[in-house]
Amino acid sequence: MKFNVLKALAMTSVLAFGTAHADSIQVDLNGDTTLTAAFEELSVDYNSHTLIDLQTGAVHTYAGTALINNNILNLGEVYTSFDDMSALGGVNTFTSAPNTNVLRIEEGGTLFQKESYLTFGVDLIGTFDITTGITYTSGTLDLWQGYTNANIAPVKVMTSTFSAGGLTAGNQDVLSISGAADILKDGVMFFDQNGTPVGFKEYLAAKPLADIYLTIDQNVTGGAAALITAVQGGEGFMGQDGSTVYVSANHNASLTFDVPEPTSLAILGLGLLAFAGTRRKA
Repeated sequence: MKFNVLKALAMTSVLAFGTAHADSIQVDLNGDTTLTAAFEELSVDYNSHTLIDLQTGAVHTYAGTALINNNILNLGEVYTSFDDMSALGGVNTFTSAPNTNVLRIEEGGTLFQKESYLTFGVDLIGTFDITTGITYTSGTLDLWQGYTNANIAPVKVMTSTFSAGGLTAGNQDVLSISGAADILKDGVMFFDQNGTPVGFKEYLAAKPLADIYLTIDQNVTGGAAALITAVQGGEGFMGQDGSTVYVSANHNASLTFDVPEPTSLAILGLGLLAFAGTRRKA
């Protein structure tokens, strides 16, 4: 059973403190240097699975690859394998906007055919309050490259540390997962800079003060009220063991990549210099 969710992409939000949406993105999934058309964001449908301790308020949320072989409350593994998790049926695998469905590539003949795609994993920790819902305080967001060919192991493309967000009270709830990305596989993700593709590692090497941030946003109908209803045994309730309640939710979200604006970094640098000069005069 799932939460009722708004089946529409969330509007891209600008990260706080001097960051903005970066150049368009391009993807090369089969390593042949043939890039997709540039796009602005990725979109994904996925199910999250959350454990809530009603006594302590502790919350642990899993989604995507974090659910593989994850036997929550001993109710059975959510996904038994990477292929089971991706399913290539539109769940847990990325498409792009505005160029939908460019992130799956088939290559080779009948005997050697494989399909490459992008997916993700989320592992978040936070707290639950009966009036405000969930506030997340730590965790990770990972991007993975997967293949339908079982002989080709999935590869983690990048990982990002969670910094802020959560389900809060109100009509429109937005979950933001953002953090400086650690690029684990080069040559997959590119920024399109005026028609020239620049790999993420190359981009960071040219801008040593910059970080790439991943932000995932979602609109959820019902928000904290729906979550509280699920916890109390309504739609979305999966089970309970003592004070621990297990709930599940279906989401439709957008993922964007952001970098600090050079002007903001310059302004910050000038501010620090001015502060240093003031300290010297004191």
